[in-house]
Amino acid sequence: MAMSSLCHSTLTLALALCFLPCITSSLNLEDPNVCSHWESYSVTVQESYAHPFDQIYYTSCSDILNWFKCTRHRVSYRSASRRGTKMMYRRKSQCCPGFNENGEICAPHCAKSCVHGRCIAPNTCQCEPGWGGSNCSSGKSSSCCCL
Repeated sequence: MAMSSLCHSTLTLALALCFLPCITSSLNLEDPNVCSHWESYSVTVQESYAHPFDQIYYTSCSDILNWFKCTRHRVSYRSASRRGTKMMYRRKSQCCPGFNENGEICAPHCAKSCVHGRCIAPNTCQCEPGWGGSNCSSGKSSSCCCL
């Protein structure tokens, strides 16, 4: 009964550790800019096993010098526990390339900051009216035709 309880506790701990990253992840997994991959990690667990030992017993025999008692050996097993390492797997979420974590979302990253605009995709600025260039730092010349 004690071994069953130990195995149950070990299994519960392993499951809790497996799902912990899913619970603590701050990224919104529905965000299309969140990428994930599986990673492995090891967990130390207590495991039970059948431990062999040499059991000595006596049997009747024709040895008069030992009072008709002979020593015999047999291998028996008893339950024991040991520490083991178990390989576990978890899903790791992170922002896709070109995006940085910003709270629960992955926001696009522009290598050059968008001076007069906002970053709408990796290295792509959307400029405010009247501004242009790769980082929205060039003013557009307004040409006006007078009639």
